[in-house]
Amino acid sequence: MTFTGIILLAGFLIFTVVMVMRLLPTLLALPLLAAWIAFVAGMPFVSWLNDVLLGGALRLASPIALVIFGAMFARVIQKVGISDAIIKKAAELSGDQPVSIAFLLTAATVFVFSGMSGLGPVIMIGSITLPLMTGVGIPPVDAAALFLLAICTGGMANIAGYGTYIGIFGSEAALQYYLPGVAIAALVTCFYIIKNISSGNGGKNTLPAAIKEILSGILTLPITLVQALAGIFTSHPGGLIRKKKELPAAALIAPILPLAVIVILRLTHGFGLPLMDQIDPVAAALFGFITASLYATLTVCPGKTVNTLTGAFVEGIRDVAGVLFLFIGIGMLIAASIHPASIAILQPLIGSILPSGQNGLLLFFAVFAPAALYRGPLNMYGMGAGIAAILTGLSFVPPIALCGMFIAVGYLQGLADPTNSHNTWIGGYTGVDTDIILKRILPYAWVMCLLMLAYVWLTQ
Repeated sequence: MTFTGIILLAGFLIFTVVMVMRLLPTLLALPLLAAWIAFVAGMPFVSWLNDVLLGGALRLASPIALVIFGAMFARVIQKVGISDAIIKKAAELSGDQPVSIAFLLTAATVFVFSGMSGLGPVIMIGSITLPLMTGVGIPPVDAAALFLLAICTGGMANIAGYGTYIGIFGSEAALQYYLPGVAIAALVTCFYIIKNISSGNGGKNTLPAAIKEILSGILTLPITLVQALAGIFTSHPGGLIRKKKELPAAALIAPILPLAVIVILRLTHGFGLPLMDQIDPVAAALFGFITASLYATLTVCPGKTVNTLTGAFVEGIRDVAGVLFLFIGIGMLIAASIHPASIAILQPLIGSILPSGQNGLLLFFAVFAPAALYRGPLNMYGMGAGIAAILTGLSFVPPIALCGMFIAVGYLQGLADPTNSHNTWIGGYTGVDTDIILKRILPYAWVMCLLMLAYVWLTQ
């Protein structure tokens, strides 16, 4: 390890510490770290301006567009009342049994967050679901954990959440883990309900009783879907909530329309290069968000479609302004990390720290997965983005395998990191310290991570 490499590593550690201690916002720390890497690597000033400052700011342009249109759609289903109606309908169907209400509210939250993201929706949905859970006897720490698990599962089903991975590893690599990622999160969430949620008499559920209640809850979902679809063909659709007028049942399928559009486009045109008459997956996702937004507004408030969409677009950009600047910083960090001047220094540095083989790297990620917590070095919204870019540039392992590894540790960051704004709000709202929530949910997040790493090992 050269002296220059040591100086570069010291910069990584210093910026990690200041982010963990919240002495410097991540929004500022990432561009500054990119400038530090360029300076230590001896990058010419002109190269820093062109390749890092400008090139980095534009590097994640596709994911940035994905986030903007996703935020617009999130605002649409919030403004027209769809998300609120789904949660309330789930509460009506679940009765007063803790396992039933836990399952249905969790499923409804997953459904909502497959089309929404951000702290605003967390506060809006959490203000409804958390009191309903605790009101039937579910302990606050379990209600908090279930809500986080639902957000995580919904986030894995929300194509807009893959922006960082698409920007670093490419859309084909990132979307290869879409269905496995959702399945793993859903499986562990169901296991949490079976294991931890008390039955109505105050005791713990036996496995058969819990499974019976969950199956009962599952069987009600097709009924709700049929009712929603039937509303499309009725002249007087049934409503769930009343604001200025009844909300059509058909509107409830809006959150899954972006995914449906993506699947249809993939089956009809295929994903790949535009030169081969194929569609970029990000373009398919953008079209999905636009289509779903139009469907939601035309179904609920056709006379206010233009105003609703315009307002949602403006408010959506405001909602994700911090995320957009974060993506710009991540792009700068990636651009600085993969510059030839930086690679010459980082290659021996990374080689002396990380195992070079794929199996060794999988084991490293399995053991050190908690390094994604507290804005640590495996956090993809911080140092992890730079490390991912470096590893991709060094070709230690295939980019597809690396993508799966970082998605795996992302479970811990998204679920258990006490520095997340949504973890902080949930802890404050439920009156449970974020460190207690961390201890409760960390084993389940780690299991998700291990299952994803196992999937990478089996498929790559």
